[in-house]
Amino acid sequence: MAVALLLPIVLLPTTGWGQSSDTLRIDLETAIRVALSDNPTIQIAEQELIRVDYSRKEVWYGLIPSLSASAQAAKYALPAKMSMFGTVMDSPTDYTVTASLSLSLPLVVPTLWKAIQMTELQMQMANEQARASKINLKNEVVKAYYQILLAQDSYRTLREGYEVAKQNWVEAKRRFDLGLAAEYDCIFAEVQMENLTPTILQIENGIALSKSMLKVLMGLELSIPVRVEGKLTDFEHLLLGVVDPHAVSLANNSDLAQLDLQLKQLQKSLELQRSRRLPTLVGFGQYGFSGTGTKDVSLVFGGMPMQIEAREDWFSNGMIVGLQLNVPIFSGFTNKMKEKQIAVSTRTLQIQRAYVEDNLNLLVSSALDNMAKAMKQIESAKKGVQLAEKGYNISVERYNNGMATMLELRSSSQAVTQAKLAFSQAISDYLTAMADYEKVVGVL
Repeated sequence: MAVALLLPIVLLPTTGWGQSSDTLRIDLETAIRVALSDNPTIQIAEQELIRVDYSRKEVWYGLIPSLSASAQAAKYALPAKMSMFGTVMDSPTDYTVTASLSLSLPLVVPTLWKAIQMTELQMQMANEQARASKINLKNEVVKAYYQILLAQDSYRTLREGYEVAKQNWVEAKRRFDLGLAAEYDCIFAEVQMENLTPTILQIENGIALSKSMLKVLMGLELSIPVRVEGKLTDFEHLLLGVVDPHAVSLANNSDLAQLDLQLKQLQKSLELQRSRRLPTLVGFGQYGFSGTGTKDVSLVFGGMPMQIEAREDWFSNGMIVGLQLNVPIFSGFTNKMKEKQIAVSTRTLQIQRAYVEDNLNLLVSSALDNMAKAMKQIESAKKGVQLAEKGYNISVERYNNGMATMLELRSSSQAVTQAKLAFSQAISDYLTAMADYEKVVGVL
């Protein structure tokens, strides 16, 4: 009597796979969207953008006229002395009050203009750094997501292998009880089943750890239950095959963009330093007001007493407007030395940029090679799965007809499991290499 051993496998939910009503269901698009919104790294980058924007406005406001007021009130603790006709006597002045209002308007200030241009570059740099943070975070989220899918696919495959091994053991035990098979076949089938258990448990733990890592990247609480949906085969439409290396462009690479902005900043720093040699012209205006108070005293001039009555006098110093021209003449070669330092920094940064570009080209080449290698592995593994399943079906028929041993059946079932694992691993390798490639070329 023939018994069909290759049956549909029903995966039983485990503790890590159970789903309650409050479980968060996550796909790749959701993982990326939430991470780019709630991850602390992105929030820090956004705050940096706000800070740089305030800094830019601060420099711009330097073009606005500045208005300041000052006042001073002083009372004589000891009488002031004054001299009149060769006689020194106490002054009747009791207190003085002064107040002034000053207005300053920059008209020609080359250093301020260059500083404004510097802040625009700082804003561009902050934007580029924020974009780099998003690109790096997306790369980490995508690879973490694919890692979970690989673990989950491997778990399903091993569970299927476990169920097949269990069916083989049940059939071998039935045959042994009927005296149609040796005890060795029964033991051999049970060993095959038990050998899969530690690996399944290890993958379950790996899935839980990978989910925790994904939660951290998404900015979620670790206590929130999540279910990562999908399978690696859902992303087969992303398999682009071999990418032409000559068609690759690093124009959007964030590292190179930041280095280019740093070069522009150094150029502006040089212009700013040179602008310190240029004259500046500032308009100003000032209005002053002062007052004094005297006390009731009697002064003696040449032996004759003179009575001074207490009084207060308030008067305006008037308002003046004018222009102030400042022309730098000599600064002891300090500006020249600072310019030379900036020139050296520029050459250093140019060397660094060339080195970084070479490394990026190497990373692109490595990613493309990995994609091409994974593509070949996918094609080979897919064919291997088909052949392994066909071989297993044949071995089942041979075993049921008494033409094959349990060793052959076990080998064929293991071949199916290994082929499916290799297929999942190949897809994961390609998707991971593609994620690294997109990171290098600056795809967000």
